[in-house]
Amino acid sequence: SFGRQSSVLFKAVDETARSIERMAAQEGRMRRDSFMSSAKFIVESLHSLSVDFVRLLEGDMPEKSWKAFQKGDVAAFTRRLAQVASDAPAVEKIREKYAADNEFRTYAARFMRQFEELFDQAVANDHSDLLSATFISSDIGKLYEVLCLAAGRPPRTKRDDKKAA
Repeated sequence: SFGRQSSVLFKAVDETARSIERMAAQEGRMRRDSFMSSAKFIVESLHSLSVDFVRLLEGDMPEKSWKAFQKGDVAAFTRRLAQVASDAPAVEKIREKYAADNEFRTYAARFMRQFEELFDQAVANDHSDLLSATFISSDIGKLYEVLCLAAGRPPRTKRDDKKAA
């Protein structure tokens, strides 16, 4: 009787352990899917803000970037800004625009806030730092760092407290 009860108990514990593993795997997939959905929305919003940045910085929309954007390349303006922002005079122009133009400051603050939200989610969901490193090195991350420089504050990607997980 004791052997039978012990065998039944062992099977129950084993099945419970397998159920816990399945639930943990499912939770991980759900968390990843939720992050990816949220990240997609934020990245699209950041690319949309890049269009406004080009308009505010350059006035006219560059023909090549505009055509690429209309063909579905939503990163065309972000890529252009990241390339332009690697030039020191352009960084100074962005800094001056940030200091003088309230509308530009508003867009910049929104861009920085949304990137930081995305970055924080990446750090929380990716313990190997692959996602956060990808976002930092992307055109969006480069533009974020330039905007932080223009705002006179360190980018969150450079802070020691970036990873709480």
